[in-house]
Amino acid sequence: MRDGMKSCQHTLSDDVVYKDVVVIGNGPSGMVTSFMLAGNVPYLKEIPDNLPIDEMLRARLQNLPPGQSLLETDLTELAEGLEGRSQNPLPLLMDNLLRPCADLGLQEDSLIEWRFDAEKQIEHIVLGKGPPGGAWPTFPGSVRTLSPAAWLALPPHARIGPRAASRLPARAVAAYCARYVHACRLQRYFRSGATVTHVGPAPRVAPPCRASCPRNANFCVSGYDHRQGRGFRYVCARVVLACGASDRPNSLPPPPGAGPARPARPAPAAPAAHALPDVERALRRLADRAADRATVLVLGSGVSAADAVRSARAASLRAAHVHRLPPHALARLSPHDYPDYAHVYKMMLDGPSGNHPYYTPYPDHMIVEITPIAEQESSPKLYEDKDDAILALKRVKLLNLVTNETVELTVSLIAVLIGSKPDLFFLQTNFSLNNMVPQEECIKCIEEKESDENQRQCFLRNHWHYIKSVLGQSIQICKSRYLNYSEINGNTDTKCVIPDCNRRSIKCVCNRLETEKAVKCQCEIIPYSDSVKRKVTCQCHLTNPFSDGLGFGVDPSKPVDGRGNPIAIDKSTHEVLNAPKGLYALGPLTADNFIRFIPGGAVAIVAHLHKEMKQTTE
Repeated sequence: MRDGMKSCQHTLSDDVVYKDVVVIGNGPSGMVTSFMLAGNVPYLKEIPDNLPIDEMLRARLQNLPPGQSLLETDLTELAEGLEGRSQNPLPLLMDNLLRPCADLGLQEDSLIEWRFDAEKQIEHIVLGKGPPGGAWPTFPGSVRTLSPAAWLALPPHARIGPRAASRLPARAVAAYCARYVHACRLQRYFRSGATVTHVGPAPRVAPPCRASCPRNANFCVSGYDHRQGRGFRYVCARVVLACGASDRPNSLPPPPGAGPARPARPAPAAPAAHALPDVERALRRLADRAADRATVLVLGSGVSAADAVRSARAASLRAAHVHRLPPHALARLSPHDYPDYAHVYKMMLDGPSGNHPYYTPYPDHMIVEITPIAEQESSPKLYEDKDDAILALKRVKLLNLVTNETVELTVSLIAVLIGSKPDLFFLQTNFSLNNMVPQEECIKCIEEKESDENQRQCFLRNHWHYIKSVLGQSIQICKSRYLNYSEINGNTDTKCVIPDCNRRSIKCVCNRLETEKAVKCQCEIIPYSDSVKRKVTCQCHLTNPFSDGLGFGVDPSKPVDGRGNPIAIDKSTHEVLNAPKGLYALGPLTADNFIRFIPGGAVAIVAHLHKEMKQTTE
């Protein structure tokens, strides 16, 4: 908290900044966390007698001492027994207080009052790759939210648009996020255009002299600032993961028979678009240049795939839709509230006999082969721009999984929209593999302030460490981009000490390689934990295991997924399990994929921080 550093006699080198908390991600999760870290405290209002909230919750709330903030209460006890669309109790609690009776269709006033308390401020920084809003500014303008406007507002606001029950364009949410930072006066806490490349332990050279002493740092967070063209390093006591779960679109697996023998380096250009913004841009170019003969192949049965089908048909392009049945993501949406998605759902159910203009469904099909058509056949003048290489004609072979028959299509664009996953490459699971910045160099000069002569002697040494760190971070960024890109066609960097293990005609069975002589597989993921000495063998992964967050999920042997395998957390504090003390997560990483549930995770984190800092100062 605000104990300052006036009497602290310890300092850092010029290129390192100390913060109590570093928040990774500047979307809604990072924004609401920053709002609470900035000293905004929730207090309970008087509950109207005629408000039909949960009776047990009402009784527990009425027993709270008057004038006590929610940060000082037992939030887990208040949330006991609540049910809803989140699997985390504290997000359910805050949703019941911020939007009482929302699931009943009522628009009641919030039961929370926010008060600013300067003594509750926690010094922090929010790091994001783009402008505030996370992924929202990247969505196409034609996309509308699934949640109504009343569910999208962040504290202390009650709603975004004039009509609380309406669905908003993604642009409206992006604009709201930009206004939110200014309206809540959070600008000084946000650093945009910053890519985090590494989170590692900060060396503890000696006990700290006070709570905000640099010696109290547990983590060293490094990365690259694209706007300034230089690297950065923060040391902090705690790290909050608020980076969302949609950084890496899912891709198709390699074709059958293309596993171990495929080339190590991917093709110069990916044959498909894997993100809806890329699909929308490609559709606009395609509609302008080749609408008379262009076919778009859309793969997927979710909301994004439905958006791509709608956009292709609106541009008078033929949409070939490869999907599975039944499409659960669309079936759950009410036709009254979501007529756009209900229409696509009906076309999918009608099948090939539906006779819908510009739409041909291929239910229960899969892609088995993609062959680029020869350059002379694909009118090279039409695609002379290198950015339009994705629009070159391709011959796609589809396999009917029911009849085992194949069909060939000639398409101009392939849109693979089959979900996404978080990119946690900066969280290297054992804090030692591929470290570009040695741990002992993350904090420099953490001794008492030196004399002027000693500082002059340290000048060149400190700047040499800074230059080396910038170079290392640049290499790390390039490497991460290559790994993530090559994952489309099969990544060969498995961190296995056996050379080219994934390109051999061998496979891992029970941690052994089937060769002439049994060899123990050396590719291991080690979840960092002070108490649990447990190893998860990666079985010679074909993808970069460190980007997948292995070891952090509820099932530590599987990649982190915001829906199927979220990060394992302490439900009462949102502190990450199987991780060093002081690492927290909220939002989509913890399966809270709707904005309405994000404030609960932030309250859990901030309340725990205040309790721990209070104990430290006492």
